[in-house]
Amino acid sequence: MKKKLEKFVLFLYKKYGITPDVLTYIRIFAAPWLALLVSKILSDKSLTLTLVTLVLYTLVVTTDFLDGILARAISKTPARNAFSIADAGGENHDHPQGGMLDRLSDKILIIFMLIPFGLNLFTFLIISAESILAFQALYSPGHKKQATSAGKIKMVLQVFLIPILILQAVTNFVPEMAVYIYIIITIIFTYVSVYSHYFYFKND
Repeated sequence: MKKKLEKFVLFLYKKYGITPDVLTYIRIFAAPWLALLVSKILSDKSLTLTLVTLVLYTLVVTTDFLDGILARAISKTPARNAFSIADAGGENHDHPQGGMLDRLSDKILIIFMLIPFGLNLFTFLIISAESILAFQALYSPGHKKQATSAGKIKMVLQVFLIPILILQAVTNFVPEMAVYIYIIITIIFTYVSVYSHYFYFKND
């Protein structure tokens, strides 16, 4: 499966010039539009729009996985493109800005996706933490722009949190208590990620 994905992203790279940074920019530019769709879903409770939005959201999130595969595939080719390469963790030591951009795009996406749910304790806590992490991504040394293990777990939890919140709001498919527990776990890992990045940044 991984080999097939590698061939697919290399085809996009060679045929259409799709670089890892292009995939990263997709997340950035899609974020406000997805947020608008979520706002519409929360007001209209449209199941059709919900399904369409979740499909689009899944495709956008997939770019975070594909840019790492593409970067590694490019790095293996003889004519390595130095324009913009980010490795599996969104970092490239020859192109540190790629690592920063990758991390920022994830935070921008999550922040925008949480805004339609309004200002409450959990959105405030997660958005505040992601803003801190965005600041760290901008100002941390180039070799420390890569996501930590806690950050990767946090990102997975946040990525799944969005569809859970949407489905809960539209269909009540997910038990309310389960949603609360998931939110608490996500907040805990989000702040563990903040601490781990701060500790890593401080001990340069």
